[in-house]
Amino acid sequence: MIEIPTVLILGAGSSIHVGYPLGSDLINNLCKNRSTGKKGEYPNDWSGEEVDAFITRLSRAGYGSIDTFLETVPEQSEMGKFLLANEIKRHEYLDSLFPPNSSGWYRYLFNCLLDNNHPSGFASSNLSIITFNYDRSIEAFLHQSLMARFSMSSDEANDFLLMIPIVHVHGLLGPYPEVPYSPICDTETLHTISQEIKIIHEVKDQKEGFCSVEFEQAHNLLGEAERIIFLGFGFHQDNVRRFQFFSPENLDGCEVFATTRGMGPVDLVSLHERLEPYGFVKEMFNGNSCSNFFSHVTALS
Repeated sequence: MIEIPTVLILGAGSSIHVGYPLGSDLINNLCKNRSTGKKGEYPNDWSGEEVDAFITRLSRAGYGSIDTFLETVPEQSEMGKFLLANEIKRHEYLDSLFPPNSSGWYRYLFNCLLDNNHPSGFASSNLSIITFNYDRSIEAFLHQSLMARFSMSSDEANDFLLMIPIVHVHGLLGPYPEVPYSPICDTETLHTISQEIKIIHEVKDQKEGFCSVEFEQAHNLLGEAERIIFLGFGFHQDNVRRFQFFSPENLDGCEVFATTRGMGPVDLVSLHERLEPYGFVKEMFNGNSCSNFFSHVTALS
């Protein structure tokens, strides 16, 4: 059971242990799978040639993520989001979340949410999750683990899962478990759910209030936290700012940690300079991966 009010903020690096690619790898995967697809394999009667032309331009534009590329070609946002969703959906295998594959920090989290090996800990744990990821791997892992550990039905496990607030601020590939966690998905359904995701430039700032209901929910959860942990988060300045929460005053007395695996000294200096006005200090950042963070830095329980 997690007693300290805690918020986990997840970026793309938090789910690489279960096979999800980072931004540059997503581009690489799309480029490896250029299609000569027949008419009807894509929505809106897109041809394989049209899709290939999009991917070729993406591969040569020099961007590190599809999101950044789509900001320059908003007229192709619909196609880009469909291809992005299709690539992420290809990794939705339940078996990839469990041994003999690595469950990473998901298994640790699940056990921390129990109370003396009883699922009632889901109700009494002070945990909330804010994620910028479109994938539903953490929901699928917790749901399947509840079913297996306690011989629950899918509905029973989902009741416990819903006790943990999980906010996808940029949308997700369909609600879980209503939309199955599976790479098998018909074109029409995939097209529909792909248009529900929001890339960074589509989230518009407002003169007053929050840019979305999800960011307002995230703000409220952060306001109740005594501990905030960023896992695999890229710290895009727009994303930090849109919480309308981070400031030296709000972080006073709050424990804050952030993984920075893969960042070099120059990257860390730049990161600290950008985030210092929001109340972040150098000591918050560490070079651990998400999967060894809780054994090297701080425990959840």
